[in-house]
Amino acid sequence: MSSSVRIVDGSFDWSAGVNSSGPTSAKSPINPNGVARNMLVWLVNGTVRGGGITPRAGWQPVCTIHNGSALYQGGIMYDPPGDSNPYIVVSIGGRILRIRTDTDNSVEDLSTISGLVNPPNEPRAYFAQMEEFLVIQAGDYNKPGAPIQVVFWGVEIGTKPLFWNGATLRRSIGIINPAPAHAPAQNEIPPATAMVGYMGRLWYSRGRVVAAGDIIGGPSGTAPYQFRDAILEVTENPLCFGGDGFAVPTNAKEIRALANLTELDQAVGTGNLYLGTRRAVFRLQVPVTRNDWIAADKNNQPLLTVIQKKYGFLNDRSIVEHNADLFFKSMDGTRSLGLAIRYFNQWGNTAISRNERRLLDLNDRALMRYSSGIEFDNRLMHTEGPIQTPVGAAFRAISVLDFDLLTTLQEKLPPAWEGMYEGLQVLQLFEGDFGGLQRAFAVVYSQNTGNIDLWEFTQQGMFENGDRRITMVIEWPAFNFQKDFELRQLDGAALWIDRVFGNVDYMMQYRTDFDPCWRHWHAWKDCSAKNACDDVTIQDCLPQYPESYEEGFKASVKLPMPPYYCETSTRRPSHTGYQFQPRLIVKGFARIRGLLLFALPVSEAPGTGLTC
Repeated sequence: MSSSVRIVDGSFDWSAGVNSSGPTSAKSPINPNGVARNMLVWLVNGTVRGGGITPRAGWQPVCTIHNGSALYQGGIMYDPPGDSNPYIVVSIGGRILRIRTDTDNSVEDLSTISGLVNPPNEPRAYFAQMEEFLVIQAGDYNKPGAPIQVVFWGVEIGTKPLFWNGATLRRSIGIINPAPAHAPAQNEIPPATAMVGYMGRLWYSRGRVVAAGDIIGGPSGTAPYQFRDAILEVTENPLCFGGDGFAVPTNAKEIRALANLTELDQAVGTGNLYLGTRRAVFRLQVPVTRNDWIAADKNNQPLLTVIQKKYGFLNDRSIVEHNADLFFKSMDGTRSLGLAIRYFNQWGNTAISRNERRLLDLNDRALMRYSSGIEFDNRLMHTEGPIQTPVGAAFRAISVLDFDLLTTLQEKLPPAWEGMYEGLQVLQLFEGDFGGLQRAFAVVYSQNTGNIDLWEFTQQGMFENGDRRITMVIEWPAFNFQKDFELRQLDGAALWIDRVFGNVDYMMQYRTDFDPCWRHWHAWKDCSAKNACDDVTIQDCLPQYPESYEEGFKASVKLPMPPYYCETSTRRPSHTGYQFQPRLIVKGFARIRGLLLFALPVSEAPGTGLTC
């Protein structure tokens, strides 16, 4: 061994995010498909936005919604008319609850006030808002055991939806008139599943069929609402109030979600509604005018085309509109509808989440239909890793796609996957606009108490659940020192660290070549006082008025040679090999700005093996 030649490898840039889709080796001349040197292999509870690697923003508890004695069935961020802030409405055990995120975070049981409840054991409820009207479907459409409604064409199975206008909760009258006049209380939205407001109408799905209510402002509305409530009526199109609608092919299975995409090039007088089943996505060119809608029948159906086969929408909760695109969960991961349309009949019509394969491979596909997603702080967040809990399917992780790299007038780089966030068992994600401030929430299942709780995501918080420190895990690629076939001994490392705030614990681990096991390398602590009460040099402080301190930094933290282990399989020293992969666990707030690994060449005669 020669100690005169010390070789160095490492990186100071990881802005491209994570790539967990293949071998962990860093990119090199003979391994051109290795992990790029501005990427990580994996990241837990961290972000690469803004330079370096920083813990994600903290999460804070808001309130307890329910004691967990009933199923969580779903919810929506309800947006009241005018300048009022939004609040969350959920269905738990068939009861409709309002969480006043707009005021004091109190929980109100709207079912107690109205006397109206939905079936308690349905696993999924469906929500859609159009104007001030929230429509809540129980989720039991056409299911055995659901209420049977006698209508003029026979019977219909399912609970009639609930309507919430911001003040009162009432039940729909359903479809009761075979030849309605275009007037109020003739027919109303019937039992259905997924819904969406689009082109002035509320669209709803029933199995393989999609239908819609009357156009906003039509004569079936009422004067007190300036005829906006016409969207709750079904009096215009004979197919809809006759129990029919516009169907997708039988082999496509049932419609799971309805959505629309902003398209600037669509012709005047037409609009595209997207119908998603688990196996495909269809585009329905809907009539816009009231006259065209009334004239649409089985002999004059709107144009229905398939735009994506095999991989469709898993559900309506996980569809997120952002950057004039629709991102959604499918059976093979996360997909972009905008890219699917743009690259139709090309190989670009694929999932976009290959970088997150380590997380996606753990998904239970039977439970992914309960996944949800939001856009928050210019990031796409989708729930992953579902498990069954006493209150329904909960998700142990969140996949994160950061769009920050697109927000520039200079070169627009692809968005960066940031691994996963963990720490809560999420039932559903929500986000809303509170007077220009974007806020995000998660309804979660608490393992400790069994309750259904509400937590809020922050954009800047360094700690969570009060002042609890966040644990971040960083997994770098296996560095080969630019030479793949030269044996070397790991001799130490250097870390550049800044933004240290409070107490921080570090633990560095490593593994050699293709060893599946992580070996302990070095552990240490650091502290940069948050305020005067944390400062050991201050004798007295006022806890109610602590003086805030600035963040600290460490220009370079030197790590020693790792401890010696003898590999049982290769009989080789653990710190001797061709490539070394480091992993750092950080508990507390600090930013990692750079990593360098040091190694010494090791001589090995051809045809011989180095042993312990």
